[in-house]
Amino acid sequence: MALFKKLFGGKSGGGSGEDPPETPADPVEAAKAAYEALKLEKGATDPDTLQALFAFGQALNGTRRFEEAEGAGQELLAIFETEYGKDHPNVGYGLDIIATALSGQEKRNEALSYRKRGLDLLQAHFGAEHEMTLQRARLLAVDHVELGQVDKAQGVLDAYMPAAKAYPPLQADFMDTKAFVTQAADGPEAAIPILEDLIAFFREHDQAETPKFASKLFNLSQLYLQAGRKEDALNASSEAGMVALQTYGPDHPAAQDIFGFQTELREAKERGEF
Repeated sequence: MALFKKLFGGKSGGGSGEDPPETPADPVEAAKAAYEALKLEKGATDPDTLQALFAFGQALNGTRRFEEAEGAGQELLAIFETEYGKDHPNVGYGLDIIATALSGQEKRNEALSYRKRGLDLLQAHFGAEHEMTLQRARLLAVDHVELGQVDKAQGVLDAYMPAAKAYPPLQADFMDTKAFVTQAADGPEAAIPILEDLIAFFREHDQAETPKFASKLFNLSQLYLQAGRKEDALNASSEAGMVALQTYGPDHPAAQDIFGFQTELREAKERGEF
């Protein structure tokens, strides 16, 4: 139990694979070096080593190296199952990395299976309103949407979202997922007000200079474009680009996506398309 608390630490939103880590430069090499050093010093099953292995898997998922992340997750899962048993909540740690990695490889059904197992373990141990349970429930809703199971995704959100209001960072994540589900069900116009509320939520909570803010503002700019609101899309992506430059750095894949999107919009405006 103590190990589980140390590994998860009650953090909000971590481990989802949706937002890249906030560390600059090369987070993968830094995480790998930390893991290998601890493994050599303390052994493969030491809590600090396992925490570092999880961080390494997160970094791999965050930089879209999904096959490698799956391998790290499988290694972590095997250690936890051997050391604690298959029904221990620590097992959810490896399951989380694997599910995100499989989703990134578009292995949606496999990802859903791992995610469900992780959620069931956490809920059985901590209850349905615990922060860690809620984090995984939200990711399960995302997995359902990616399989085209919008009704199931909405059912998950309806069941867990009220409890998420007790954790403001997690509430923001649920708002983002609700926009994602709404877009899948009803189109971009219906999802835009939800993401606009989320951006306002970030500003109100002094989170407007973070990587996650840049990511969500970029999502909003894409919705604006899909709805034909090109000027709004350009303005939103311009702000997202400035925040991404300061937080991710210019070479991060997430920043590059924003810059590319913004460039295409600027060129379209210069051509007189809007």
